[in-house]
Amino acid sequence: MIERHLLGVAQESLRGFRVTVINGPRQSGKSTLAKQLVESTGSYWSFDDESVRTAARLDPHGFVEQGASPMAIDEVQRGGNDVVLAVKAIVDRRNDRGQFVLAGSTRFLSVPQLSESLAGRAEILDLWPFSQGEIAGVRETFLDALLSDPEQLAQRRFEQIDRPTLFDRLVRGGYPELVDSSPALATRWFRNYIRTVVERDIVEASAITQAGELPVLLRLLAANTSGEMVTARLAGDARMSAGTVARYVGLLELVGFVLPIRAWTPSLTSREKRHPKMVVTDTGLACALLGRNVEGLGQPTSPMTGPLLESFVTMELVKQRGWSQAQPTIRHWRDRNGAEVDLIIEDGSGTIAGVEVKAASTVSHGDVKHLEVLRDKLGDRFTAGVVLYLGDRVLPLGDRLWALPVPLIWSD
Repeated sequence: MIERHLLGVAQESLRGFRVTVINGPRQSGKSTLAKQLVESTGSYWSFDDESVRTAARLDPHGFVEQGASPMAIDEVQRGGNDVVLAVKAIVDRRNDRGQFVLAGSTRFLSVPQLSESLAGRAEILDLWPFSQGEIAGVRETFLDALLSDPEQLAQRRFEQIDRPTLFDRLVRGGYPELVDSSPALATRWFRNYIRTVVERDIVEASAITQAGELPVLLRLLAANTSGEMVTARLAGDARMSAGTVARYVGLLELVGFVLPIRAWTPSLTSREKRHPKMVVTDTGLACALLGRNVEGLGQPTSPMTGPLLESFVTMELVKQRGWSQAQPTIRHWRDRNGAEVDLIIEDGSGTIAGVEVKAASTVSHGDVKHLEVLRDKLGDRFTAGVVLYLGDRVLPLGDRLWALPVPLIWSD
């Protein structure tokens, strides 16, 4: 079994909070993690089991009172709000830590009344599909090193892989079911996966009646992955109203298909643009939606190679954030003068690093000019600027600036 780096974090959460919530897309490994957390002393229930779900809905308070603690409830969003409120009633009466593990394929606590119900009692952890380090058996610390000691990154050993191998990882993605699957099987798996999530999880979480429009919108988002999301433009492409698009994008985010990367607004200037970038959370899913394969991504004229590589890097860093000591925010920056940086990494002290992603084997001064703008604006707050590229060497590019091979983000 591939070890999840979030396991240790979740075990600490059980020792510190009454409730630990594990959010993540369906099939990302939440059930396995929840079972690991309670396997020695607790109990596990899944609301994918209709009989269990029915019992919980008929008597939510009686249901959550039974069984050994900690009690893990998987796919908890399928039990309805009353189950969460019953959990709240118990943890309000008892102060002991580690009472419940709640796992859900939708961000069910994003509903205001539910998040307020468990405020101060629960820690929310995000479990995504496998990171490259998890697959390789390496606990990644790239984010923390980038903020605290970027010069040591240049000394690290990293996996030497060629372009087709890296593109194969983009096309395969990180879902546990697909680690050893053939491309043909993965294509069928993704088709059924999308249908299941749309027709069951999204329909159950909302009152929509035209779920068939969602895959169309998801394909449009995949075609613009890592691009700024302008709702009016997306509505025109989808032939939907802006209000409908905003709601549907929210539902796709709710089930973990897409993730917004908010604009960074440091008050350095009043002219930053504030559109979020929207990232499809798994590049295997994005490639399946777009019909892209390894050979297609390797074509010099492929318009999607750059955006998909940026999405791949973005999600690797988002995953690392789950076990990072610094717990930084991940944003993007673009101002009206044309300066833009793909990713802005900022920790709680205000230390900032910039990350650019380039789908090429060489770098030039033009690839770091906006990192130089950021460095000069921030002064001592700026710890490093890196260009992650498809070459195989670490290259110094100026004061606190480096070009780093993409595999270095899951380096040993």
